[in-house]
Amino acid sequence: MTTPIILDCDPGNDDALGILVAAGHAGLDLKAVTTGAGHLSGDRTARNGAIAMAIAGRRGIPVAAGAMGPLVRERLIAGVLDQSSALDPERPDLPSVDLDRRNAADLICETVLSGAASTIVTTGPLTNLAMALRREPRLAGRIVRIVSLAGSWGLGNKTAAAEWNVLCDPEAAAIVFGAGIPLTLVPIDVGPQAGITDGLIADTEALGGTVGSFAAELLRSLVITFRPGIFSPAHMPLNDPIAVLLAADPALARTAPARVDVELAGKHTYGCTVIDFASRFGPANADIVVELDGDGIHHAFVAALGRLATTA
Repeated sequence: MTTPIILDCDPGNDDALGILVAAGHAGLDLKAVTTGAGHLSGDRTARNGAIAMAIAGRRGIPVAAGAMGPLVRERLIAGVLDQSSALDPERPDLPSVDLDRRNAADLICETVLSGAASTIVTTGPLTNLAMALRREPRLAGRIVRIVSLAGSWGLGNKTAAAEWNVLCDPEAAAIVFGAGIPLTLVPIDVGPQAGITDGLIADTEALGGTVGSFAAELLRSLVITFRPGIFSPAHMPLNDPIAVLLAADPALARTAPARVDVELAGKHTYGCTVIDFASRFGPANADIVVELDGDGIHHAFVAALGRLATTA
């Protein structure tokens, strides 16, 4: 039994890895990839998504561009990029699939309402999904679960209070988190439990072929952008592929119910995800990942890429 999913993302190197894992995982049936502005401008994230899908060898899966900016605020620009490798610089040397003509929000609506997919994985700003929910009220009742790499119960990674994917469009995140859809939230606090180690890069490169070499390049590029700090982990977190892997196998994580709200008015806390495990301000609306099986995630990551490498 496979889980049909839509992957909404903003490629980006870790998002591209998420696409490869989603395309190759034996437990997932990737129905569509939708992209929006976030890590890079919207035109670039769409092209990067098309590149990742071409390298995956899954040309029958639509890739559609969506939001070019947030719902109400000015677009943020990622401050740390590796301009020498992977997908941060322009890569005209890499193959790409043709983009679907539909807007990402329309593709989400059509795919879910047709019954083709009922799980949404998000690894970027939540603008596309928020727009889809506003555009089609029936959508909330047809989505079985959202698995979202977003938010933090502690410190932010873009500001002192806010995590990048939420800060890119806090209003969109508030819409999605408040939609009443079962939600698994993967906060940045648990990311260090599944880091990009030298062993993971070596195992990935050992897969060989286009998939293995490209995935290893993506991993190395992420490590280059890692900036140690007072609270930094030993390794760059794997990030986006974690959400994809948890959609396939929830047993790779331990979760706890909590109330999640997004701060939309604070001067210093705008975009903060207020995660209240005691649910003092309302009923729990999310399952928060509080622990990861790091070894299991690494094994599942390599296995998914290995399966893709043998078929791409």
